[in-house]
Amino acid sequence: MSKIGKKIIQSYIIVILCTALVFLIISKMSFNSILNSQTTKTLKSDADTIASQIIRQIDRQIGSDINAFNNKLSIRINSNILSENPDSPSDIVIPGGLGFSPNRLATTHIIVLDSEKSPIYQSYISNEEPININKIDPGKYFVEQRVLKPTGHDKILGYLIMMAKKEDLTVINSLINRSVILGFLISLFIATLISFFFERSIINPIYKVKKNIRSFSSLNEEITWQQIKTKDEISEINDDFLMMAKRLKEYDKSQKEFFQNTSHELKTPLMSIQGYAEAIKDGVIDNDSENEALDIIIDESKKLRDTVNSIVYLSKMEKFNNHQLNTPINLWEKLEEIKGKLGLIAHENNVVIYNNLHESIVINSTDEKLDKVFFNIISNALRYAKSSVLIRSEIINQSHIQITVSDDGKGFDENEAPKIFDRFYKGKGGNSGLGLSIVKSIADSHGWSINAFNNEESGASIQIIIPPEKKS
Repeated sequence: MSKIGKKIIQSYIIVILCTALVFLIISKMSFNSILNSQTTKTLKSDADTIASQIIRQIDRQIGSDINAFNNKLSIRINSNILSENPDSPSDIVIPGGLGFSPNRLATTHIIVLDSEKSPIYQSYISNEEPININKIDPGKYFVEQRVLKPTGHDKILGYLIMMAKKEDLTVINSLINRSVILGFLISLFIATLISFFFERSIINPIYKVKKNIRSFSSLNEEITWQQIKTKDEISEINDDFLMMAKRLKEYDKSQKEFFQNTSHELKTPLMSIQGYAEAIKDGVIDNDSENEALDIIIDESKKLRDTVNSIVYLSKMEKFNNHQLNTPINLWEKLEEIKGKLGLIAHENNVVIYNNLHESIVINSTDEKLDKVFFNIISNALRYAKSSVLIRSEIINQSHIQITVSDDGKGFDENEAPKIFDRFYKGKGGNSGLGLSIVKSIADSHGWSINAFNNEESGASIQIIIPPEKKS
């Protein structure tokens, strides 16, 4: 049996034990109180009823001779006891009957005393000795006493004492406790069976999840995963693990592609540098072509340096994404600064950069990140623009800032726009293929959304949408 299965069964048993214990304690306290109260109430009612019926019988028999009736009553009851030996107290006290069921009084003792408190009748349960009225223990009996005297007269003719054993209540309570214990044992047995059923229904899906996790490997091309249809948290956990496995596969695949592309991008300039350096050393290149070869070596070295710097920056962005302190920066002023840095390139390409941003836009970021984002976007636009690059802004949804950088070039090729943010993807005339990847990484770290599309008339646009919580 599994560890969780054992815990499930143990928890069921503990619940049943606690329930039974609480019920026993409550029943011990409440049942005794209820039985005591009900017995006392019933005993009082019975004593009142029997005493009233005896008095009515006395009233019918005495007539006007009250002084002579005490002996008459005494002799009559003793005579009934000796001659008839009836089984029920109602037949003894009143020959005509009290109208009480003998079963109701089966556990009740009735004692009738004369005026001098001498017993003239005692009822008792079979095989028990008559009760000694001088030695009644109040700890063992509930006792009710009534005075017997004719209606309208003060002369006492006798006494009625009714008693009920407290031991009888203990027996009843014991029977109830036995019933509870029996019910507890039956419930425990049923709960154990149910717990085994639930143990299987819960543990089997967990075993499937465990098997799924162990079977996952980044080396396998396909993910083998068993579905769980329990429609509860276990199936949700299984789906979450599957989603995580897919993300790990995607990440592993992207990392492999990244390393492959990196090695290719680094190998190409290194081979050029090595080739021209060996040619110069071996004297293959004449003096007139030597400077041209050195220029190629320098250019390739710069490309290699830029590629390595971009790779290092991307790695830093992934590892230390939230470790830089953002500060409020005026975006219009920042773009004016970048526009100045790119002024020479724009002039050489006969392209004009228009900064039409609202001058009041302030963004929480760092100078380095904003330089990387807009320098890469604008320099890419300059590479393909015919005559102008337009930077504009507007407020959308009453709170989001939308910034768009557009050129008037030929635009993206078919299905090219979704790929331009991929690492090492280079369009025609592109450099390392990492510039826009860096832009996308920075935008994601800020919670910005970024996308690319072709303009309706001509050219391409890159659009950044900044939510309100990210602006100052």
